[in-house]
Amino acid sequence: MFFLKLTRSRTPRASALVALLVAAPAASSDAHARHLHHAPVPHVNAPAPHRLAADDAPAPPAPAPSQAPLAANDVSWLFPPPKNAADLDNTIAVADLTIPDPKDPAKREPVWPATAFAQFIANAESPAATVGSHHIKLPADAHDIKAWRVAGLRIDPGAPGLTSEIIAQFGQSPQLRFIVQPVTRKPDGGVQVHDVTAHVIYTFAAGADAPAQPGCSPRPKPDLEAFRKLARDFATLRDDLAEGKFGGAKIATAGKPLGVHPGLADKRSAAPLKNALVEVLERHLSGDKLTAMAVMGLDAGAPEPWIFLAMAPVPPGVVPTLPNGGFIPVRSPALDGKQFAEALAVLETPHQVMPTPAPNNLNPVTCRHAALPSSEAALPVAERKGLATAALFDMGDATVSDPAKIAKIKETVELVANADRSHFFNTDCVSCHTDTRRTLDLVKGASIPGVDPAVLPKEKWNVRNFGWFPSFFRGTVEPTATRRAASETEAVVKFINDNGLSKP
Repeated sequence: MFFLKLTRSRTPRASALVALLVAAPAASSDAHARHLHHAPVPHVNAPAPHRLAADDAPAPPAPAPSQAPLAANDVSWLFPPPKNAADLDNTIAVADLTIPDPKDPAKREPVWPATAFAQFIANAESPAATVGSHHIKLPADAHDIKAWRVAGLRIDPGAPGLTSEIIAQFGQSPQLRFIVQPVTRKPDGGVQVHDVTAHVIYTFAAGADAPAQPGCSPRPKPDLEAFRKLARDFATLRDDLAEGKFGGAKIATAGKPLGVHPGLADKRSAAPLKNALVEVLERHLSGDKLTAMAVMGLDAGAPEPWIFLAMAPVPPGVVPTLPNGGFIPVRSPALDGKQFAEALAVLETPHQVMPTPAPNNLNPVTCRHAALPSSEAALPVAERKGLATAALFDMGDATVSDPAKIAKIKETVELVANADRSHFFNTDCVSCHTDTRRTLDLVKGASIPGVDPAVLPKEKWNVRNFGWFPSFFRGTVEPTATRRAASETEAVVKFINDNGLSKP
C-alpha cells in the first residue's frame, strides 16, 4: 500500500503539495538537498523501441467495451516473473514507455522522466533512507532505468481510499500505480530479479477543494473523465482477451481470484496482450502526471532488512538546490513525525520492525497525521489509536495456540488488510506488506480470501505486497499477492462497477 496526495507546481493544487510536504528540520533538509545536488545523474537515454511511423499518429478510437463488470485481474495486473532473457520480451521495460514530445512530435519522451528517476535513486540512497545502522544501497544495475521492469500495476479511481469518510477528509485522486523492479541479464541467458521495488504513481486530478480541517492538505478533485477513458481501455483489453484477439486464446478473467494475470500467464496471449497494454499506457500517461514515488530496498549485499521510504514532489522555490522542483523524501505519516524510513529487520532483537510504528487506524478517519508540518494537524502519537503487525513479529514464528493471542492476531491483520479502514496516512508500510505472511505463520489453518493460493508469500522473508520475490533460500522468483492487495483491488472493482466508470 502506498499513496501520497501530491501535486505538481503547474496545477492549481501547488499549495496542496507544499502543505503536505514533510520537510526535514532545516539542517538535515539542507544536507539532503546538497546530497541531491551532487548525486550523479545516470545516463538514461535508452533507445526507443522500434515503431512504425504511423504509430505517432493519433490512435483510432478503441472499440466500445462490453457492459460486463470488471473483475480483480482486470484492474490489478501481476506479471509472471521472467525466468530467462527470452521472458523479458513479455514484460514491460519502464524506460520503453514513451509519449510524443509536446514540443517536437517527431521525438518521444519517457513517462518516467530522467530527472525524476535520478532523484528517485538519490533519495533511495540518501540519509533519509537510514534506520539505525541500516541504509538502502541499490545494486549497481538499478542505477540504470533500462533495468527496471513492470512487475505489476493497478488502476484506482481514488486514493487513499474510496469510502465517503476518506474522500471527505482527503479528496479523491484517481491513479495508475506501477510496481517496478530491476532485472539484470546474465551472460548465460538467465536473469536476476533483484529484491528491490519502486512504486511509481500517476494521478488524474482536476484542481482541489479546501482542506477538511485546519492545517491539513487541500483535497484533490478527481478528473473522472480522464479516469473513465483509462478504465474503458482496460475493459476493452478484457473483452479482446475473452474474444481471442491476442494470439487466438480466448481467456476469461471473471470469477478468478487475484493472481498472475491470466492473459499474461498464457504463452499464446502474453506478448500481444503486453503490446496492447503498452499502447493503452502510452495513451494515458505522461511525466506531468507523475505525483509520487516510493522505494523498498536493502542494505549493500544484505538479504535484509527491508527499508521503506516515500518521496514527494516539490514545486520550484521550495528546495534551493532543486530550482525546477523535484522529488524529495517525506516523513512517514504513521511513525513519530520525525522518521522518514521504516525497516523490517527479521534478524534483529528485541524488535524486528524499526522504529516502532504509531498507527491511527482505530480512530475515526481524519486528515491529521504525523507527516503534516502544521502543529495543529501533525497528529501526535499520544492522540493515535491503532494496530500494526509490528506486535505480531514480537510473537515469534511458531503457531500460536492461546485463544486470546489468536484473536489479537486476527483483529490486527483484518484491520490492516481493510482498505476502508487502513491507508497510507494512518497505517505503516511494514504492516501493509506483512499482514498475510504473519497470518499464515501464526494461525494454524489460516486462509487468505481473494488471493490465488499459488501467489501467496511462502516465507517470512517475502515482504512483497504485489510483485516478484526472489527467494534467498529456494533460489526461485515467485509472483506474490497478499490479502491487502486483494482488499484494495476489491474496493477498486466495486467502485468502478457501482459507478459505471468502465462502461461506454
